[in-house]
Amino acid sequence: MDYPLAIKVFGPLLDKVVITVVVVSAVLIFRLAIGGVLKRRLRELTGHQLLANFISGILAIAVVFYLLYLWGITQALVEWFAALGVIAAVLLLTMRDVWITNLFAGISLIGDKFIDIGTEVEIQGKRGKIVEMTLTLTRVKTADGNLMIVPNKMLRGEIVVVRAAKGRR
Repeated sequence: MDYPLAIKVFGPLLDKVVITVVVVSAVLIFRLAIGGVLKRRLRELTGHQLLANFISGILAIAVVFYLLYLWGITQALVEWFAALGVIAAVLLLTMRDVWITNLFAGISLIGDKFIDIGTEVEIQGKRGKIVEMTLTLTRVKTADGNLMIVPNKMLRGEIVVVRAAKGRR
């Protein structure tokens, strides 16, 4: 069967355009859903938007790679991305202790029922009440009014005394 010239020329191109529109739409809907879930579940955690943006960034990178593959552009970019990957790995290794360890500790604190905003804690001999928790650090107000900024990895890697609130024993 002989197809018209328009189908021969635009058939594969039209398929790619439709797939591109569907993939981008699906990712945008997923991003909105994840953002809504994180906003509802983590209302009190300052920095939930950072987590949503992180997830969105990973999704965006995955979609870009898929679309580049779909359109046949990946071969030209493979070496360039390999070099960027090596640079990113080196940067991640250097920032591991500074940011990534605190980020994962902050994520683990989300599910901790003993440490939350308003909890009285003692860290390295200093007492205070948790006033703010982000994904990378926790702010503790001491009895003398000072604000102590504690990296989240300290709440996971060191001994922290959690003082029971009155009526919560």
